[in-house]
Amino acid sequence: MTIRNIVAVLGVASLVLLVGCGRETTAETAKDVSQARQEATKEITDARVDAATKLADAKSDASKDVTDTAAKGSYDVAVTEAEASHKIAVEQCETLTGDGRATCKSSADDALASAKEGAAQRYKTTQ
Repeated sequence: MTIRNIVAVLGVASLVLLVGCGRETTAETAKDVSQARQEATKEITDARVDAATKLADAKSDASKDVTDTAAKGSYDVAVTEAEASHKIAVEQCETLTGDGRATCKSSADDALASAKEGAAQRYKTTQ
């Protein structure tokens, strides 16, 4: 065989291969489209699940932040109320003299310490 014949045979063979590979059948295309739709549906579902999980986590974190802020606020108010009551009680003790004044102030100090302790305990139970 001459080179010219070999080139001609290779050209014809290449042409036959290209024509045979160039186009999918309708059934093959339908199968590929169906598979692509299934993959897309799965990816969308996975993305939705992921987004819902992230949203639930964010809501949980936000809820915890709100709870912590409310608990801290309640603690601060309770301590401020206790300190105000203590200040009033100490002023009232000023009307007394001697041991009565000392006992009154000691009682006011004890009430303040007890109120602060109670506020701290309530705060700890929310943590």
